[in-house]
Amino acid sequence: MFMTIRKMQMLLIVLLIVSIGLVGCGKSSSTGNGNGNGEKSADKITLTIGHFDIDDNGAIFRDALEKFRKEHPEVNLVEEAIPHDPYRVKMTTLGASGNLPDLFVANGSMLLDYIPKGYVGSYNEALNQDAEWKNGFLPNSFDEFTTDGQIYGVPTAMFSVHVIYYNKELFEKAGIASFPQTWEEFTAAIGKLKDSGLTPIAMGNKSNVPVGSVLFGTLADRYTGTDWFKAMKEGTAKFTDPEFVNALKALQELSKIGAFNPDINSIDGDQARTLYFNKQAAMMVDGAWAVTNISRDAPEDIESATGMAILPSVPGGKGDPMSVAGGSGWSLAFNAKLTGAKKDAAISLIKSVSGQEYGRVKIEHNGQPPVKVKEYDQSKLSPLAVDYFKLMSDKKFSPIYDIQLAPALVEVIYKGIQDLLIGGVTPEDLAKKIQTVRDTQK
Repeated sequence: MFMTIRKMQMLLIVLLIVSIGLVGCGKSSSTGNGNGNGEKSADKITLTIGHFDIDDNGAIFRDALEKFRKEHPEVNLVEEAIPHDPYRVKMTTLGASGNLPDLFVANGSMLLDYIPKGYVGSYNEALNQDAEWKNGFLPNSFDEFTTDGQIYGVPTAMFSVHVIYYNKELFEKAGIASFPQTWEEFTAAIGKLKDSGLTPIAMGNKSNVPVGSVLFGTLADRYTGTDWFKAMKEGTAKFTDPEFVNALKALQELSKIGAFNPDINSIDGDQARTLYFNKQAAMMVDGAWAVTNISRDAPEDIESATGMAILPSVPGGKGDPMSVAGGSGWSLAFNAKLTGAKKDAAISLIKSVSGQEYGRVKIEHNGQPPVKVKEYDQSKLSPLAVDYFKLMSDKKFSPIYDIQLAPALVEVIYKGIQDLLIGGVTPEDLAKKIQTVRDTQK
C-alpha cells in the first residue's frame, strides 16, 4: 500500500511538471501572433528605421513617426537617425554587408546597389491592394525607384534639386537689372558681382555631393540633353563624348573666373548659406529645400530680397533650357526579410508618411510632397514658397546624377568635380576616368 501511494505521489508530481511546461509553451507560441482563441500577445513588434531628417521644415517626419507610435502601441519603433552626409556613407557600407534596418531612407543610387542583392522588398502588392494610396502620388513619382516593373521605394518628396537663389538688391547695386537669360550674360554678371566685392555664388562642397547634385547635373543636361543621359545608361553614349566634356569645361571655367567662394571644398551647405544671409554672396545654388531654410532662418531683408531662377541656356547646348535636375530624390524602402506582422506594420508606417494628411502638413510648412494635395491652407505658405511653385510651373525634370547612377560612378564624378574646381584635373582626363569606372559596370 505504501508503494502504491508513493507511486501515485510521483505520478502527480510528473503530471504537474508537464502541465506547467505546456502552459509555458502555450504562452511562447502566441508571442506576436496571438493564440488559438485569437488573443494577442502583450509583446510588441519591433521595427527599426534608418533615416536622416528628410524634412528640413519643422521636423515633420519625426513628428509623423511619433504620431505613428501613439496610434500603434503594439509597435516598438526604433530610430537609427544620423545627419545626411554620414547617413549616405553608412548606407553605402551597409550595402556591402546587407545588414540593413527594417525600414530605411534610400535614394535611387542606393537601390541600384541593393536590389540585385535581394535586400529590398517590392511595394507592388501593397500598392495594388490600395488603389487610393497608389493613385494619390504625382506622375512619375516612382520612376527613380522602379526596376523591371517592380517598385522598391515610396518617394518622400517631388522637387527640383536645382534653384539659384539670388539677392535682387545686390544685383541692382552691381548694375544687373534682371537675372541673366544666356550663358554670356551669366558670366558677365559674375564679373560685375565680383568687381563689387561680392562672392558671386556661395556653395559648400565639403561632402563632394552639393556641386555635383544641385549645380552640375543641370549644367550637364544643358549641354548633353536628357537623351544623352539615357543613352549613357544604356551604354551607347560615353562620358568622353564632347557634350559632356564641354559641361565639365563650363564648370571649371566658372571656378576660374572666380564665381565661387575660394573655400568651396572646405565648407558645408550651412556655412555657404551663412555667406548668403550675411550679404557676402549674391547667389547660392541649392535645392527646393532651401525655400524652407531661407523662410525660417534668413533675416527679413534677405528673405524679401531673394529671387529664384535656374541656369540659363548654354551655347550649342542640346538640352532643354526649361529643365532642371529634379524628381523624387529619396524614398522609403523596406527590408526584403520582413514578413507577416512586421511587414504589415512597416507598410502601415509608410502609408502614414505618404498620404494626404502628411502631404498637407508638409506643403503648409513650405515642403514639396510627392502626393497630390487636394486641400491646404495657402496662407500658411511663405512668399518664397509661392514663388518656388510659380517658378516650377513650366519646368521639366532632368535626371539627378546621384539618384540614377550607381554609387561608385557617382563617387568618381563628384570627387572629380572637387578636383576640377581647384584645377587638379583637366575636364578631358576626368571624363576618361569616369568612363573607365562606367566600363567596369557593364
